Amino acid sequence: MMLSKKQKNSLRNGRKTEKNRKIAFYPGRFQPFHKGHLSAIRWILKNFDFVIIGVGSSQESRTKKNPFSFDERKKMIEKTLKAHGIKKSKYKIVPIPDFFDDEKWSKYCMKNFKFDVVVTGSRWTARCFKNKRPVRRVKFFKRNMYRATLIRRMILKKDNKWKQLVPVEVYNYLIEINVCDVLKKSSSHFQK
Repeated sequence: MMLSKKQKNSLRNGRKTEKNRKIAFYPGRFQPFHKGHLSAIRWILKNFDFVIIGVGSSQESRTKKNPFSFDERKKMIEKTLKAHGIKKSKYKIVPIPDFFDDEKWSKYCMKNFKFDVVVTGSRWTARCFKNKRPVRRVKFFKRNMYRATLIRRMILKKDNKWKQLVPVEVYNYLIEINVCDVLKKSSSHFQK
């Protein structure tokens, strides 16, 4: 069998071609879901048949680092994907609890979710799956601009520029749940 140059390079690098990969796993905390995350999911669905969106720290809510609950983050993602024409048949949103152990965390993900490749912009996530699953570590967006921590700070400082960093559906939902109060309570809870 004759292999193309691309296939030879792919094998040399220990990777299958993207066409052979059907299900991508995209983990993140999404605190909140922002335009960078949306951009990543769009890219994933152009390159893979289906995406499992793993919402990390799913057991956490109302803390400084994880102010939004799993259900709130799930709603942000669902509302955004629906508004952008992404069908529910193309994705699944799953909770992923913290284990505070990289090996246990990656084993939990592989045991509970069937996927062919991990897609991430996180070095930590890439390291957790190294030699276990193929990892596509791609920079989908300007990380210095689209950072959930930065967005939360902007909200607390009443810097309205944060509105430009999240999809309108997320903005509307956060206003609906009174995001300023959520973040203030989460920050004060953390300091006690």
